Amino acid sequence: MPRSKATDGWYLLETNLPPTEASAKEVLAHYKSLGEVEQAFCELKSYLEVRPVFHWRPDRVRNHVRICFLAYWMTARLAAEWSKLGVVEHVPALLRRLQAIRLGVLSVEGKPIVRLLSKIPRELNRLLEKLRLLPLFAQPPAWAAM
Repeated sequence: MPRSKATDGWYLLETNLPPTEASAKEVLAHYKSLGEVEQAFCELKSYLEVRPVFHWRPDRVRNHVRICFLAYWMTARLAAEWSKLGVVEHVPALLRRLQAIRLGVLSVEGKPIVRLLSKIPRELNRLLEKLRLLPLFAQPPAWAAM
């Protein structure tokens, strides 16, 4: 069922804003957008696994939630940008697929000898090209150079 159909119905909404600041349509649209916020929190708790953590200091609890929110925001932003490119796959699934790309370091007696980027499978190359990320993987990143 489309989202608009799911939220259709009769509403009695009250606001402290005068009609000059918010029309009835704007108030209703704002109320319906709260469902998107609830969905975001649901995703935040499931995908990002925001669970009770054992931080006791208030600053650490706040920072944990901030990091989780930042991760959610980045996921939502990637989804929006990638959907413009025609990619409909769920962002977490895409990121898990991209985790197959590795940077390996061969060291002898603690000294790095060579750094190599893992061979990227053909289907990931196509995905990287579609996402316009392929140039990033053409060679190991500059920070990995010796």
